[in-house]
Amino acid sequence: MNYRAKTTVSNIVLTGATGVMGGRLLQEILRTTEAYVYCVVRAENHEAAMRRIEDVLFCYDEERILKDETWRIIPVLGDVSQPKLGLSDDSYDELVNSIDVVLHCAANVSLVASYNKIAPVNVGGVANMIEFCLTGKIPLMFTSSFSMTGDKLYEPGFVLKETDLDVGQGFEEMDYERSKFEAENLVHEAGKRGLDWVIVRPGNIWGDSVTGCYPLKQTKVKGIYYEMLKSLVETGVTFPSDEDFDITPVDYVAKAALHAVMNLHVTNHRTFNLTNPNPITYDDIVVALRIHGYTVNEEETQRYFEALQQGRVVKGGKPYRSTFTDLLSIFYDGSDCKECAKYDTTQIDALLADTDIRCHESDQVLLSRYLDYAVQVGFLVPPSAQQPLAEIREIVMGGGYMESLYDADLSEPAMAV
Repeated sequence: MNYRAKTTVSNIVLTGATGVMGGRLLQEILRTTEAYVYCVVRAENHEAAMRRIEDVLFCYDEERILKDETWRIIPVLGDVSQPKLGLSDDSYDELVNSIDVVLHCAANVSLVASYNKIAPVNVGGVANMIEFCLTGKIPLMFTSSFSMTGDKLYEPGFVLKETDLDVGQGFEEMDYERSKFEAENLVHEAGKRGLDWVIVRPGNIWGDSVTGCYPLKQTKVKGIYYEMLKSLVETGVTFPSDEDFDITPVDYVAKAALHAVMNLHVTNHRTFNLTNPNPITYDDIVVALRIHGYTVNEEETQRYFEALQQGRVVKGGKPYRSTFTDLLSIFYDGSDCKECAKYDTTQIDALLADTDIRCHESDQVLLSRYLDYAVQVGFLVPPSAQQPLAEIREIVMGGGYMESLYDADLSEPAMAV
């Protein structure tokens, strides 16, 4: 959609512009509107902030088509976790009085960090942006997550509707998920105080469906899905799983989210599940890797996970470790618990029906596009360079693997989505 002719939005606050979704959303704003974009960024100075913002923007815009539009980007040296965003009273008041809409994408996306580490940004940051919006009577688009479904994820037959919020879900050992649920509640409560809002719940955000681009080098946390691909390619070993696996292209998320907030007259106080309406399975992803030319051998589930936990998946003479395999080792308990939840997209499908915004099918074309891009930027080796593969040994290679795993720092904060 092109909003240049029809929107009255002139000034936008965007948080999370240096993250996966925020960076692509910035591209969409610059491409389809004439608005100035005030990007709240933690940086030493405006030059450093602009470099961080442009690093992600031009990851998506490889040909730098939008280079002549970057003058509309205005870095705001602030921190969403701080009262008044860490700004002086005068700067805060000036910003509040000039903004037409807030797009809040900043978040700590760590799946293993404690609630105390996550909450200041994921809950406190939302509370601060709500106060900003209420002060200036500014509409808010809040980026939540389909993971707010909590432990309903494992309930057979459960479908998360876009009208759902509290469905009795629990969050034991699900701190990130809990933070998103609590943040959604804050937004709903603020609606009673006069806040105009839209909530979007992206699924597993992957690269651009047209170009394959994804900030693999520009962001600290690559995304567990890309770490999964890297581990599968580097080891050439997997386990069977027929669980659904959502693949939602970032361009779809950015376009759908922007369309939702730009049509507040019909979307106010509504939530939209921005997930792929036709998910594939983990096994399907493994098949796609094989079709692309990679060797991925399947091991029996228990044998695979026990080998991981005991340090018996060996490559180059050492136990293989990655962010993905570390997470598998932590969360695998030998049970048959499976992800079962489905995500209804009725409302977003209806909203987008008369537009050209569609979620790309999770097919071989899309997955090969992602793999080609990951190879192009050096994140993955090409199929021809995959060897040697890892091997599963029967003898434990020394002690202390799981101990070192639990001591590992897997919770480096990522402050943008």
